[in-house]
Amino acid sequence: MHSDTTSEAPSEVDVSRGATRGARVLAAARSLAATPAASAGSTMVGVRLLFWCLAVLALLWSPLGSHFPKWSAYGPRSDLVFGAFAQWDADWFLRVVTHGYDVVETSAFFPGYPLVIRGAAFVFRSSLVAGVVVSLGAAALAAVFVYRIGAQSIGKAGAIDAVLFLALYPCALVFTAPYSDGLFLALVTGSFLAATRDRSWLAGICAGAAVATRLAGLALIPSLLLLLWPRDRSAREVLRPIPSLVLPLAALGGYMVYLHERFGDAFAYVHVLDVHWYRRVERFGALGGLWHSLRSGWQGAAELGRHLPAGAGAPQGFPSRDQLAAWNLLHLLVLVAVLWLTWVAWRRLGPALGLYALSMDVLLLSNTVAVVPLMSFPRYVLGNFPIFIALAATLRERPRARQAVLIVFAALSAVAAVAFARGTWIA
Repeated sequence: MHSDTTSEAPSEVDVSRGATRGARVLAAARSLAATPAASAGSTMVGVRLLFWCLAVLALLWSPLGSHFPKWSAYGPRSDLVFGAFAQWDADWFLRVVTHGYDVVETSAFFPGYPLVIRGAAFVFRSSLVAGVVVSLGAAALAAVFVYRIGAQSIGKAGAIDAVLFLALYPCALVFTAPYSDGLFLALVTGSFLAATRDRSWLAGICAGAAVATRLAGLALIPSLLLLLWPRDRSAREVLRPIPSLVLPLAALGGYMVYLHERFGDAFAYVHVLDVHWYRRVERFGALGGLWHSLRSGWQGAAELGRHLPAGAGAPQGFPSRDQLAAWNLLHLLVLVAVLWLTWVAWRRLGPALGLYALSMDVLLLSNTVAVVPLMSFPRYVLGNFPIFIALAATLRERPRARQAVLIVFAALSAVAAVAFARGTWIA
């Protein structure tokens, strides 16, 4: 008696077709991995993994004892590895992931990054591990976008250099930490790249997500409007820039509504900076921040010139005022370099990239710290991606200067990674 249900084994033709499809997928994957854009992403990951390992080895060589970060991964070994850079702001981000916005101080940390970590933690079963993986993966994606943006402006070789400068930048250690910088950079570069390709809705969505991750995402709006400005008076053209304006403002407005409901203060994310982190919104905006930075940097140089020899011979090392003076002087040097590269970006890369760099400078200088005006400014520079493209463009025909910058960046990255991991330096 025969059954009506037949089950036939796959024919040789079907097997052959399946093998062919598999070979095509594998070939496509290999082709994609061999592209310069993919190489940019792997460069970012490789460089940051190298300095991550260096910091872990430093912690093994000279353990932190009771000061080791409290957040755990899967056990002692993984806690050491993934907790190497779980310092400073990482505690606040992981607190938001674990407990939500339980105290008003957490409102300074925008929800975009904690929400992504919380989702990734379902897969990795650890908020700490999820935070590091998200940061590194987002940084790799950002490197791909920076390469593609740079290739349009200065060519493929220059774009690879821009990624290399970005990966070696000393504060890029946060790309292997539970910090929002990697995700923020991926979103702003993704938004800018989408705008250059006339994909207005994608640009607006990425810009909105960037603002939900960090307030500095608002710096995107002028550049996006410039890139997507209507070319004629048709309805489609007139509506084209709207998402790039509405979605970022909607993201900020939504967070402010939540803060009003949660803490009774829609501007809590501003007020807590003044009360708990001694940050202030400058009365005269960026000009006020620039003046305070110049004055503090000059005073820092004078302080070091007068007191550094005496401090070096003191029984307890250098006094704290010398440390603050050194920070202010170093920050001033970084600021001067950033402003110069902003001018280079405007002149050589076009108004869209130059306008974003300038908008970012204005936002960062408008919010300063009382004693050290540019506290964390060197880290925030990571979000100002056009300056890395401008640096690559400037050094493209100066091989000796290019090599010197790469060596300095690499050396400072090693020092910064160890100092940050040991909690002796705030990025």
